[in-house]
Amino acid sequence: MIGEFPKQLNLKLEKNLEQKVIKQGVAELFESNPELANIGTQQQYSAYLDTIFPDSKIKDIVYHGSRDGAIEKFRNSHFGTYFSYSPIKSTAFGNFTYKVIVNAKNPLILPKVDATTEEKEIYDKERRDFYNTNLFSIDEAPLYKYDSAIESSSTTNEGVQIKIRTPEQIHILGSKDDVIKFKEFVSSKEDQIK
Repeated sequence: MIGEFPKQLNLKLEKNLEQKVIKQGVAELFESNPELANIGTQQQYSAYLDTIFPDSKIKDIVYHGSRDGAIEKFRNSHFGTYFSYSPIKSTAFGNFTYKVIVNAKNPLILPKVDATTEEKEIYDKERRDFYNTNLFSIDEAPLYKYDSAIESSSTTNEGVQIKIRTPEQIHILGSKDDVIKFKEFVSSKEDQIK
């Protein structure tokens, strides 16, 4: 018949659609935190991660090196908190590596090497403004144009780092809060099936 898939191809397509993608870094997280495997699968966890900051422009798991092995929440810093797309091998940042999801809705992005002089000048001005603002909310909190930045780095494998402005934009994977929210996610999915 014209317009229909052969049955074998259709079944293969359905099987591929059923297979969920596992985010890079999830397998290692499950190895280091067996409690997650008792709650659900790596596929379920990857789907859960997509719900944490659904509007973020950065969807990958990112990494932060620290000397502190017991961080449940990052602290506020004028300069922000830095992350990389892969674990940093250097012990200069500490022996502990945190896997996180970040909320970067409006990042200031480093221009490409072949960008025009004008584009680079605009970036330099915006970068200076990243730290300084003349705008304040009603309760006198500073208002910034960018909530994060993607900039060059000599310490990461990729040559770029992610700077996140506030702790509320950071979700630590494997933390107590993360485990609770993952349980709720799996439970809500099971309730939908019933």
